Amino acid sequence: MKYLQLICIEGETGTPAAAAAMNEHIGPWLQETQSRGIRIVGKQLDEPAGAKTVRVRDGETLITDGPYAATKEYIGGLDILECESLDEAIEVAAKHPVSWFHAIELRPFASELEVPDDLSPDDMRYLVQIFVDGIPETPEVEEGIVRDAEAWGEQARERGVMVLGGGLQPKHTATTVRVRDGEVLLTDGPFVETKEYLAGIAILNGGVTEQAAVEFAARFPTARYHPVEVRRFIDQ
Repeated sequence: MKYLQLICIEGETGTPAAAAAMNEHIGPWLQETQSRGIRIVGKQLDEPAGAKTVRVRDGETLITDGPYAATKEYIGGLDILECESLDEAIEVAAKHPVSWFHAIELRPFASELEVPDDLSPDDMRYLVQIFVDGIPETPEVEEGIVRDAEAWGEQARERGVMVLGGGLQPKHTATTVRVRDGEVLLTDGPFVETKEYLAGIAILNGGVTEQAAVEFAARFPTARYHPVEVRRFIDQ
């Protein structure tokens, strides 16, 4: 099963000693997970202040600078993991040095995620985060959203704009992992509680401009009802 691993930064980045520990141990974690075939791909995100939040109301695209939610917690990066079970995903997350000082959220994908065999971090330019608030629209609207979302994904893949994307299982399936004094602490649910929660992601390729990414996000059907956030990955 494939899991989305969100690297969650809680407030300040911490002390110099914490930063040094994370930098020292991230290499061995990457080496181990990649050698075991667990970590498929991942990349660090740019600062949340550079995000664009996109909404479409009455046919007009509204763009707000910054993340959709003004919280001290934010997502600093992500990984796509292939694990046999949630227990294995938790084991992997607990070894990630960020979990020793901040938090890691694990979310299973709603259906089998198609990952290109040759996908590399260089192919990842923008992350589109699709949020919902859990309040269903009318059955007719919901059916239209599902239909339009499928068409959106097919078009994005045909155009080569989206290199990877998929919906996530409901927020109650999320598991947040923290390690404190050697003890693994688990919390059910997302790492931060907000009105809207992450329902899916799309990763756009290295040739996409910010303007194109925002326009692309505005065409996702839920943008008419909920926020869609666009964040750039850090060039490596």
